[in-house]
Amino acid sequence: MRECFGPGWRMYDVQHGPVLILMLGGEKSTQQADIARAIALASTLEE
Repeated sequence: MRECFGPGWRMYDVQHGPVLILMLGGEKSTQQADIARAIALASTLEE
């Protein structure tokens, strides 16, 4: 996937069955916290 939000921007997504869900994004400086937050959000998805 490609995005055009500027240099260093990261975007996270999760495949939930046939649906692709875009999560939050952030800059490289917040990457570890952003990944942890995206994982926590993904774990709350309902079937």
